[in-house]
Formats: sequence, structure tokens, C-alpha cells
Amino acid sequence: MISVIDWIQKIKTNENEAIKEIYMLCKSECLQWLQKEYNCTKDDAMDIFQLSIMILYDNIKTQKLKILTSNLKTYVFGIARNKALELHRSRQIPVTDDYLSFVASYVIDEDNNVNEDQINMVCQSLDELGDPCKTVLVQYYYHDKSMDEITLMMSYKNADTTKNQKYKCLKRLQNIYFSHKQKSIKD
Repeated sequence: MISVIDWIQKIKTNENEAIKEIYMLCKSECLQWLQKEYNCTKDDAMDIFQLSIMILYDNIKTQKLKILTSNLKTYVFGIARNKALELHRSRQIPVTDDYLSFVASYVIDEDNNVNEDQINMVCQSLDELGDPCKTVLVQYYYHDKSMDEITLMMSYKNADTTKNQKYKCLKRLQNIYFSHKQKSIKD
């Protein structure tokens, strides 16, 4: 396996061979991931993947990317994620994670008295939270991503910044949830 920094050097010295290798290394896994996590069609996933490879190449050639501090796949997947979200926003298609089962698995384990309305309220609160908070929390709690992975994915400065963001997001989610809960009690 070529080390992280070697990919940049290889693209600079033998770009055709390097791009072919990166393409083959990432293609299958990235296409499956885009289809599963972002509900992309096969064609959209392929377009996003190819665009991600082109962006990686361009970032290296323009020296926007001088040192890869993560795994090459993680970098390519981060670009693909951003492009998938852009595509969904441009088409006004919501990204559909299975929040109901996600919330149910966390909430019902803690309290057997939780009803469906409460679960729906949590889902609604998470949807209202919006990005980047929604993405950070879903990636951490639902997809079990590490702080380092989320830091790279979200282009934050470091893992401490990501932890701070996650904390603030949880507080915002709590506030939204409890305001809904109070409103439902009044109604």
C-alpha cells in the first residue's frame, strides 16, 4: 500500500497511472456508499465519484492540497459527500436517513414508556436543527463516525473543534425538542 503522501507525489509525477489506481481503489466502495447513505442513483453516484476524483486531481495540481493528513479514501469520500449534498440541495431532495429507527433504538432502550409521538418529535427536532449540526450528530451517533472522521468530512480545524460543535449541536437539539414538548403539552 502506498503511503498517504506518496499519492500526491505519484499524481505529480505519473498522473495517469496514479488516477487509474485511485479510481480502482475507491470506485466500488464509494458508489455503494453514495447509493446507500445519500440515496443516489447509480448514474448520479458515478457522476459524483468521477467529479470527486477530478477535484482531488485538481486540488493536487493547483497545490490546494499539499499534504494529505488522512486516508486517501476518506478524502475522496469527503468530497463525494459534499457533492451528494449539493446535488440533493439543488434538486430539493431531502437526504433520508432512517431517523425513526435510529431515534427509537436510542430512546426506547432508555425508557420503555416512550411513545411514537415523542420519537416523531425528536425526529422533527433533528430535521429542524439543520446543517451542519444535523450532519455532525447523525454521523457521530447514527453512523458511528469518529471525531477525526467528522473533522475531515466537515472540514473543521481539528477534532477539538468538532467536539465543541457536537456539544453545541446537542444543546440546540435539546432546546428545539423541549420547546416542541412544551408546545405539545399546552395543546
